[in-house]
Amino acid sequence: MLDFAILGLLRDEPRHGYELKRALGDLGFWQVSFGSLYPALRRLEKGGYIEATKGEGRRKAYRITEAGGARFGEMLAETGNGSDRGFQLHLAFLGYLEPQRRLGMLEARRTALQERLHGARRSFRSARSSTRNPDRYRMALMERRVRSTEADIAWLDELIAGERGSAAGA
Repeated sequence: MLDFAILGLLRDEPRHGYELKRALGDLGFWQVSFGSLYPALRRLEKGGYIEATKGEGRRKAYRITEAGGARFGEMLAETGNGSDRGFQLHLAFLGYLEPQRRLGMLEARRTALQERLHGARRSFRSARSSTRNPDRYRMALMERRVRSTEADIAWLDELIAGERGSAAGA
């Protein structure tokens, strides 16, 4: 996932390591150490996906190569690993996909969340109707999962509606 994030950020513009570290943090869900970042940069450079250029002062700046752009496109077309973090990372770069593929990814995520919601509701109802006295903190946690999944679905519905509206206006 780190390689994908680096390639996506370099697709925007060349950056040096510190700028990449800050930009990864600005995505809101990725805190990376220099001990992870620089080996990833070396790996991507060795693979021909990025190249180092002369930056300000002694700093190296990195930019994406044509091969890196192609690899980024392949990685973006994948649906992620099904995790929340994988989806969030893909969402950060979804603007690089054509509208129909963006819509497909958003709808696939909505379907996955709908399945999660059904399971969470079923578990919550079962625990609530249990003959034993359920622990209130476990119940609160289960209820939170239901509510947060409902909120994520509503948020996705807005993104999907916006995407459909953009497609209709094009």
